[in-house]
Amino acid sequence: MHADSALRARPRRDLRLAILLLAAVLLVLLALLALRLGYRAVTWSDLRNALTSFDPTDPEQIVIRALRLPRLLAALVAGAALGVAGALIQGMTRNPLADPGILGINAGAAAGVIGGTFLLGVAAPSQLVWLALAGGGVGAAAVFTLGGGAQASPARLLLAGAALSAFFFAIIRGLVLMSRQSLETYRFWVLGGFENVSFQTLAALWPFFLAGAVVALAAAALSDPLALGEDTARGLGVNVGAAKLLCGLAVVLLASSTVALAGPIAFVGLIVPHMARVVMRQDMLWLAPCAGIFGAGLMVLADVAGRSALFGGTVQAGVMSALIGGPVLIWLARRTGGRRP
Repeated sequence: MHADSALRARPRRDLRLAILLLAAVLLVLLALLALRLGYRAVTWSDLRNALTSFDPTDPEQIVIRALRLPRLLAALVAGAALGVAGALIQGMTRNPLADPGILGINAGAAAGVIGGTFLLGVAAPSQLVWLALAGGGVGAAAVFTLGGGAQASPARLLLAGAALSAFFFAIIRGLVLMSRQSLETYRFWVLGGFENVSFQTLAALWPFFLAGAVVALAAAALSDPLALGEDTARGLGVNVGAAKLLCGLAVVLLASSTVALAGPIAFVGLIVPHMARVVMRQDMLWLAPCAGIFGAGLMVLADVAGRSALFGGTVQAGVMSALIGGPVLIWLARRTGGRRP
């Protein structure tokens, strides 16, 4: 019986692996297209030379290497981090409407950054990320506590997240009224985008994204029993408290690092897990990497659309993701009615 089940499951695993590989190939093609597109026209030859034999005197290659490449890498990392964080938090809370933005983690991280800018005068990404992590951690803990702790329901978590987000943004608005430097920082954080990302910024933040990815991988292995219910998970030998703590740590690391990189980008963590669930179902070990690839692709598409001639100027990726995410959130709320994912 066990062998029969394994034989029946094998084509399914092969199919999911094929889907992941296909999505990865499409993401590479999309990334190359993102490097190719922009206000300054470059050829495929310019792109190839910029990536393989960079000439620092060629203006087109400078545009690709100095401007578009760090922007692309930031979009890939941020989108993947938000996609994985969204998949984990929806699985952990068993709430189809959960994401780091709606549950107040992004707002807490942004409040940490703005508060640190105002009180401490820090501006380096390597310092801001610690403030973002502290703010995101406080936001996650507060939402979990106010939402009912271990007995939290999806509706209570959403209400607690909305209340905490409003509270954190009230703090932010108060700070920017008192400090011009905080106001300048706020103008960047509140919209979310990749215009000012450099290789130095990415170098300062990549250890935090890597740590978040490693913790997320460990958390994904424990998320599937949690989706069956806490009593069932305990019956399977899972330490429910430790599993939730690991999931929360991964979400805070990934979401807060993204805020430090590009500001509080909304809705990506909400939408992408639903897209990935269509092809990967509920298996978190497959769902999380698929959500990461889909999230990276969605973020690159939003960034390319925002800097295309479609809007007659540059629209930040955070604005584009909100334009896409708002209607999708309404659709999900009507479709699921708060049912578990």
